[in-house]
Amino acid sequence: MRQATDNEPLSDPSIFFDLMVGPVRMAVLNTALELDITGLLDDGKPLEDVAEALGVTADTANLGYFLDATSAMGFTEKQNGGYRNTPFAEAYLCRESPFYLGGMVKKLSRMQHRNLDRIPDLIRQGPPDVAPVDKLEGEAMWKQSVRHLACYQKAGMADYVADLVSALPEFPAMRRMLDMGCGPGIMCMTTVARHPSLRGVLCDLPPVMQVAREEIGRAGMESRITTIEGDYNEVDFGEGYDLIWASHTLYYAKDLDALLRRVCDALNPGGVFISFHEGMTRERTEPAPLVLSRLSLALEGQDVSFERGEIASRLPDAGFTFVETRILSLHLGPVEMVIGRKRG
Repeated sequence: MRQATDNEPLSDPSIFFDLMVGPVRMAVLNTALELDITGLLDDGKPLEDVAEALGVTADTANLGYFLDATSAMGFTEKQNGGYRNTPFAEAYLCRESPFYLGGMVKKLSRMQHRNLDRIPDLIRQGPPDVAPVDKLEGEAMWKQSVRHLACYQKAGMADYVADLVSALPEFPAMRRMLDMGCGPGIMCMTTVARHPSLRGVLCDLPPVMQVAREEIGRAGMESRITTIEGDYNEVDFGEGYDLIWASHTLYYAKDLDALLRRVCDALNPGGVFISFHEGMTRERTEPAPLVLSRLSLALEGQDVSFERGEIASRLPDAGFTFVETRILSLHLGPVEMVIGRKRG
């Protein structure tokens, strides 16, 4: 083994041990979701009661080891041999919670992990055939994902976006907003709710809009939100907007430059376009969470990430006079918020 010198110390090898714990954490989370541990511990229970509820017929030692691991991860609290949900688990792991993220975790883990056991083969043989349900641009994939995305948006993301938009100097004068590739539409609805005169338009694929309309009804916003069904590359999404919002959706533009020109044309003079996407840096090697989380997709030919500055650089040719970029830190990593303003 090479020895460190005074001028060249060895790097800290602890990263290897952190990496080895990663699969264990994921296994504990998946098991907690599968067994609905949060549902069993809503009022706290001793180990024996949890075992009875799960139908454990063997010694309860293994259940105890597992529940100790959930405590180590912050899902439960252990006291006097009994276990109780933490507020985190009540909010995000309880199936009855409006912020339940278990479904989204399962969906994302399938996307991020499905090719990890065959990386050597994919390196040698190239991208495999991708099932229709796993194609990012396909309606089947979004039909499965949109309800999970609604929970994520309700769990703070929609309020975060509404805070950003309502802080714009143009916001008080806005009257009409388009959410292009809206998903369940929670971000648009939350933004519209911040402004008494603002109306929203949601545009996405038909299976997605079915869920969006349910959310509109649930929020009681039928008088303020309308919908357009269809692929934004092809459908007429209208004009006369003061704000057009596009979050994590421009990957599916068939001709991005042409789409951005349509967006600019659809805005009123002085209107604002906001793109909310990641921005990869250092020759697409950072940020690490983004690179690693999308490796599986990239290996199967679905590399959809933008580089930092890529969207902003296209806006002047699309007709935007003023372009501003902000780098924001979110749960899934840094996001590039690009604001394009049309001359008033």
